[in-house]
Amino acid sequence: MKKNSTSSEIPPNFFEMITETMIGFRESMEDQNHIGVKIAARTRSIILVVFATLIISSVYLVFMIFQMSSNMTDMTTHLEGMYSSFGSMSQDMHEITQTTSSMSRSISGMPLIADSMAQISGDVNAMTGSVYKMKQSITGIDNDMVRINSHMHEMTGRLYNMNRSINLMGNDVNQMAAPMNSGPMSGFWPR
Repeated sequence: MKKNSTSSEIPPNFFEMITETMIGFRESMEDQNHIGVKIAARTRSIILVVFATLIISSVYLVFMIFQMSSNMTDMTTHLEGMYSSFGSMSQDMHEITQTTSSMSRSISGMPLIADSMAQISGDVNAMTGSVYKMKQSITGIDNDMVRINSHMHEMTGRLYNMNRSINLMGNDVNQMAAPMNSGPMSGFWPR
């Protein structure tokens, strides 16, 4: 019986060993908690900076596309005015050509003047052809500007959708962070 009683006795330093082990465990847990808080604070600031940069960039892009779209509209308006001016100029050139031809026929008796008038008539005909080509080119530019304007409106809509998606992502991140706000890292995420 005495042998059983000595084997079940607890050594005198057993409680001290348990106490030292628990103190060491507590200190290591506090160190890990401190490191975790630092990491969480840095991660939070990085995420906030990234979201702020994304939001500012998307707002700036939408503003720039809106500015470009309004400038394109003004440019299209000016091109339409230029197109109508070239149309009236082409008509005026046609009348000048007819008048020059008439003058050339009227003074065909004077050879030098007639030759000069024939040359002037040819030059005016060439100018009329050039003005007509310019009128066609302006028409093509006008059509291109209308297409560019429609593409700009489409880009504005896509950027608006991207901005909306970024806002929805921010809401999703806040919802994912909600369980963390109630746990041991409750001060980590903004509310």
